[in-house]
Amino acid sequence: MGFYIYILVTGTAIKFYGVTFFNRFFLWVFLVCLSFGRADIALSNGSFFQTPVDTSYVKTLLEEARDLTYKGAVEEVFTLIDRAERLSDSLNYEYGKALSRVKLADLYLTTQQIDSAFSVINKAIEDFPESRARVHFYNLLAVAYNYVKEARLSVEAYKKALSFVDSISEDNRDRTRAAILVNMAGAYQNLGDKANTFKNYLEGLRFAEATKDSIFITITLNNLGDTYNSYGEYEKAEYYLSRALEIALAKNYRSDLLRVYSNLGITNTNLEKFEEALQWYEKALELNKEVRPNTPPFQITYNMGRMYARQKNFQKAKEYFERSLEYCKQLNIPQGLYYNYFGLGDLYFNFSATYAALGWYNKALQVAEDLESVPLMQETQQKRYVAFKELEDYENALLAFERFTAISDSLAALESENALSELESKLELDRQTQINMLLEEKTSEQERVLRFRQMLIVGGAIFIIIALLFLYAIIRLARERKKVNSTLNEQKQELEKLNDTKDKLFAIVAHDLRSPLSSLQGILYLISEGDLSLKEIQELSVKLEPTIQKNVDTMNDLLTWAKNQMSGIRIHVEHTPVNPIISEVISKESFQIESKKLKVKNRVPENVTSLVDADLFKIVLRNLLSNSIKFTRSGGEITFDHKDEKLHDIYTVSDTGIGIPEELQPKVFNLISESRKGTKEESGSGFGLSMCKDLVQKMNGEIYLESEVGTGTTLYIKFPKT
Repeated sequence: MGFYIYILVTGTAIKFYGVTFFNRFFLWVFLVCLSFGRADIALSNGSFFQTPVDTSYVKTLLEEARDLTYKGAVEEVFTLIDRAERLSDSLNYEYGKALSRVKLADLYLTTQQIDSAFSVINKAIEDFPESRARVHFYNLLAVAYNYVKEARLSVEAYKKALSFVDSISEDNRDRTRAAILVNMAGAYQNLGDKANTFKNYLEGLRFAEATKDSIFITITLNNLGDTYNSYGEYEKAEYYLSRALEIALAKNYRSDLLRVYSNLGITNTNLEKFEEALQWYEKALELNKEVRPNTPPFQITYNMGRMYARQKNFQKAKEYFERSLEYCKQLNIPQGLYYNYFGLGDLYFNFSATYAALGWYNKALQVAEDLESVPLMQETQQKRYVAFKELEDYENALLAFERFTAISDSLAALESENALSELESKLELDRQTQINMLLEEKTSEQERVLRFRQMLIVGGAIFIIIALLFLYAIIRLARERKKVNSTLNEQKQELEKLNDTKDKLFAIVAHDLRSPLSSLQGILYLISEGDLSLKEIQELSVKLEPTIQKNVDTMNDLLTWAKNQMSGIRIHVEHTPVNPIISEVISKESFQIESKKLKVKNRVPENVTSLVDADLFKIVLRNLLSNSIKFTRSGGEITFDHKDEKLHDIYTVSDTGIGIPEELQPKVFNLISESRKGTKEESGSGFGLSMCKDLVQKMNGEIYLESEVGTGTTLYIKFPKT
């Protein structure tokens, strides 16, 4: 079923969860947090109570970050880590800075940003070469190597971490050493080194029992059972899994119970105790809903498919393989796709549907090639050879066999190279032993020379160290100066951008708003002087009304934009009927619509609701409708429509207007874009679509467009359903 990999952070062990599909190993990562004696953190409405600003506050911030990681609040965790590092820097607290880097790398691994994790870990090793946190640096590095399937490099990193265990506090040494040994056992298993796999597991279990940490013991026993499953030693697997089950039930460790249930399902399937296996799988499925409500049980359903396949229950096996396959597609798990394709191929082949089996084997082969996995390609080519031979398609059978043989030869060559390398290492060791014996015979004669050389070496080393320190100081000063210059340049560019925005907004107020107000002032003057008849006043009012309405809309947009920039807009998202909002927006623009003889259709069903802020959505729709009116010729058509997807609602505003040139499309959502004249020379502010994008994003949505010159434009607004 799976095993945990621990990421060690001060006072905390974070567990990486990997999955084994039916005795074939491949690693998947799920992260959960396990606390070892954490300090209490006092909260009030999501904030800390008043705490002295010292090194203890740094630790408090990192503990809060750890708890929020467990809850999945990633953005808040990034903020807390940044605060902790900056505070450590101001206090010149080196250990706090190192722990902040550890927590940041841990978070990158949690969110599967592996390249970023590597960058942070390697930089931390470089910046803090003597830190007590080195054991955590190298343990995280080993976990990152596990992610990219570099098992040898992972083992080396774990060994490095073990060498620094004695530098941490005595209270945490046994727990830390046990976690690293268990992690390293998993890496040895990836290498196929069975002896070192069990050696490290058992040694890790011994240290875990010394700490009397029941959750760690449970996880280690579970890992041992899973490993014995993968090696086909099912009675031993059942023994260790039963011990893990006993502790997990007594302590109510829900996550560990889920893994134990699934692993016992695999064990009983292999022992052909199918009724017992089904009971364990059903318990695992039920518990998965509680422990991982947002993660479909793809591994459990796959294992159930294998179980039914062994029982020769075609329909049930097919049902569970296909269900697992769908989950893996949702989660984008390529190895999961491979094993489900392969399992379906075996299922159809065993039921004499060889043509169908070939289709599934071909899909599995494509995934194996994408993963560049030689063992998986070898396994699939062998199956294809047998299937083609069964169909008497000897030409393709021969081709599959040749490819299988080529892959086998490459693996044999690699094993031969490894054996040769090991032999050469042994010969080199013998040669060095003989050289050392000769050197020992001459030691007494060269003693005075060696002492003199040692003095020279020590003196030279001191000189080199001083030179390196001086060089380091110069380099650091240059880096800091470069960083300051870079910050100043960024601030200068930001100020220039803000200044351009200010000038554009003043131009809008001066040009687009002043002219209609001046016209209104002139009309009011003529009315007050009695120079206009009632009929002339009515005609002027009709002509002036849309201009005044446009300026009112522009002023509202400016006020909304300004409020957002200065203090932020309070968003109140709730399930809101959309059809009435669209009807209201169309009604308010009716004068403009009628004056251009346009047809505007509202095809959004009346029962459709979306998670939006009604007022902000109204502003967005008004701007989009105004744009469509502006760029659609008389007699054209504008349509509001809705598309219901599984996870999203998509609203469209389509017009038959003049369209947007391809070179302008990437710029239309910029903060201040160049406004084009409408089909009747209508002007615009140029920031309406930018504001729409900002407001839609604040409501957790996204906005984008499709347009073709001369055909029209469609704007899409996409909101999540939850």
